[in-house]
Amino acid sequence: MADSLRDELVALTCDLVRYESIAARPDQLIATIDYVEQYLNDIPDLLIERSIADGKPALVVSLRGTRTPKLMLNGHLDVVFGRPHQFEPEVRDDRIYARGSQDMKGSVAVMLRLIRDLAALPERPDVGFQFVTDEEIGGEHGTGRLLQEGWRCGFMLCLEPTDLGILYEHKGGMWIELTLPGRPSHGSRPWDGHNPVYDLADGLAQVRQRFPIPAGSHDWRTTVTPTVLSTGAGSRNQVPAAAEVQFDIRFVAEDDPEAIQAAVLACFPGATLSVSTVGPGLRTDPEHTEVCAVADVIGERTGETPRFYREHFATDARYYTNAGIPAICVGPVGAGLHSDEEWVSIEGLVDLYAILRMYIG
Repeated sequence: MADSLRDELVALTCDLVRYESIAARPDQLIATIDYVEQYLNDIPDLLIERSIADGKPALVVSLRGTRTPKLMLNGHLDVVFGRPHQFEPEVRDDRIYARGSQDMKGSVAVMLRLIRDLAALPERPDVGFQFVTDEEIGGEHGTGRLLQEGWRCGFMLCLEPTDLGILYEHKGGMWIELTLPGRPSHGSRPWDGHNPVYDLADGLAQVRQRFPIPAGSHDWRTTVTPTVLSTGAGSRNQVPAAAEVQFDIRFVAEDDPEAIQAAVLACFPGATLSVSTVGPGLRTDPEHTEVCAVADVIGERTGETPRFYREHFATDARYYTNAGIPAICVGPVGAGLHSDEEWVSIEGLVDLYAILRMYIG
């Protein structure tokens, strides 16, 4: 079975990464869900529910026909932007190189094979599987919506890449935009106008002082990162009428989102603030019984105690923990998340499959 399992996981992952399933390609998002559904077509007696919201399709599978299984596995099929060659997988040195191989189509391949094998057991375990297509842009119309529509569970595993570690906490996320008013004038007569670019520069300096850049991933605190700046209408000889700045904010549980907004706004007197989105963080007790059970299985498979850690970015697992349902992230070995050299370990996919089979029993 080992060779056939490995071969199928490679084939499934390579098939999936060929889809350019970015947010701007709804046709490709649909095509990836089509692929998942077609793979499941010949497996009898599955509860399969396919739906779509805001152009983002999702598919949920339940082995026992319930919308509230004991365990839910979650995987997303959307990826970040990549150049055309990144959607052509390259297999070498026990690795699959491609956009989305690590994040997280390799894990989805593991989910598909698990469904087939678990469904063939004399007594099917009480497990559900979610396949969503909007995690990279917030997950509101995928995992968030499915939760609100009644897909719940006793415990959730998001198969995000973790190098077989256990991600039990991550920050909340918030995107805001500030607009700073100016007064236009000719560029040669700056005294006739008010240039908001200087206000922008002064405010950014204050933001950096109020929310200093952490020294590294170990420095666990709220970050306020300016990501997009824009001014004027594009004329080089005109003082702009306004300046705008967008911030990517990642906040720890101890900080209140509204207080963060107020602190940022105070750095830019006269500005107006708008909030694009606010998403809660993830927090599951690392001593929870199910978390410890997963850790034990990882240790048995790898011979090492898994790393327990916190992360600065967000995942769809947060929707479930904020509904009172424990959830963690566990996924395969890989590297290059969102980079030009993204890869997933083939052996890591086999390990992930084995760990889940052992845990599910």
